[in-house]
Amino acid sequence: MIYAADIILPISNPPIANGAVLVTDGRINAVGVKDELLAANPGEEVTEFADAILMPGLVNLHGHLECSSFDFLAKPTPFSEWVGTIIQAGLKMQRDDWLSASRAGVKKYFVSGITCTADITRSGVGLQAVAEAGMPALVYLEAVGIDDRNLTDAVVDLLERVKSAQSILGVGDIKVGLSPHSVYSLSKSALKVCNDISLEYGLPLSIHLTETQAEVELICSGTGSLASTIGKKMRLEVIKQGGTGKTPAYYLNDLGLVRDSLIAAHGVWLSDRDIALLQEKGSAVAVCPTSNELLGSGEAPIKQFIEHGLEFGLGTDSPASNPDMDLFVEARKARAILEKQLGQAKPQSEVSAALSPKRLIEMMTLGAARILGFADDLGSIDPGKRADFIILNHQDTASDPYDYLIETASKSLISQTILSGNIVYNR
Repeated sequence: MIYAADIILPISNPPIANGAVLVTDGRINAVGVKDELLAANPGEEVTEFADAILMPGLVNLHGHLECSSFDFLAKPTPFSEWVGTIIQAGLKMQRDDWLSASRAGVKKYFVSGITCTADITRSGVGLQAVAEAGMPALVYLEAVGIDDRNLTDAVVDLLERVKSAQSILGVGDIKVGLSPHSVYSLSKSALKVCNDISLEYGLPLSIHLTETQAEVELICSGTGSLASTIGKKMRLEVIKQGGTGKTPAYYLNDLGLVRDSLIAAHGVWLSDRDIALLQEKGSAVAVCPTSNELLGSGEAPIKQFIEHGLEFGLGTDSPASNPDMDLFVEARKARAILEKQLGQAKPQSEVSAALSPKRLIEMMTLGAARILGFADDLGSIDPGKRADFIILNHQDTASDPYDYLIETASKSLISQTILSGNIVYNR
């Protein structure tokens, strides 16, 4: 099959006008000028997309497929209150409910042009949903709500889930990781056990880190609104002892969890010292602007991430805090946050240099694939890689395609999503 479009955006190479991609057995065989590919492959079936950009599928650095039915919670709410409502919503869910939600979430991803994700699954069904869809993913098994009262049973359950998850490996391009939910939903002993299991089984880590200022207050001093909410449900040493006097990042570092396999979700209230620590350890951050905005959590210190050379990318979070699930929107919001942090006195050229349209698109594709360990297989249109593409309507052929995508694009412009050479979404 040859897919042709007005513009091919390989990411790894300059845009190709009137380009095409030859796909063989779900992989990219060749990419180049359409006329040349057609001449070299007579008789090959051709699908042409007029007035369109063909580019790699998008890579989501942080999501929760199994929360896809919780979109009714996506309204401005204080974080501590929202946490309570999502816990209550989860208590009503059975395994089949989680699975149905996860399958629906995969479909929502395809509508949004997302063809690879970092997914956090509490029930484990996220693995099944992405495997059924043939979707590349790094699926993190979540550990949450564990203190010393239920530690033994929780560890047994977690080990069983880890061993069960090993059986899904080899089904498509799926990796398995471990996600201790947060520093406020696991006791110190539980966090240590998660670290031990991660190291023993070679599992990468993801954790919600400094999503709110209240989290920082809880760990540092054992007080605040989140400490009050969590203290009613769990027995945490940090609350009982009046805090650690440390930031959540340094608290995690003392337990060994800050390392090169870690993706910290949100990172809104990371200090300069925290950011330097994460950069030194080789960790990355998944920035989720819409979710943070909806829940009043604040804005990630993107300027400091860039200044410290900390690797970061974009995540949607779940429909429970992001009704749009649109990475193009997240990219524009990330740029707006940087503009605000640089201040009016800074020239626009400095914003452009730090988060240019090209860099933002790379962050949504090859950069995110690199963070997840998929760069050899996806994120750019290169021979040998998976044929995972999206097609976007594009009639302004005079403009730079990167500028066009960042200034104009949204999921509403996506007409097709292609996975392993097959169209899985057709608007």
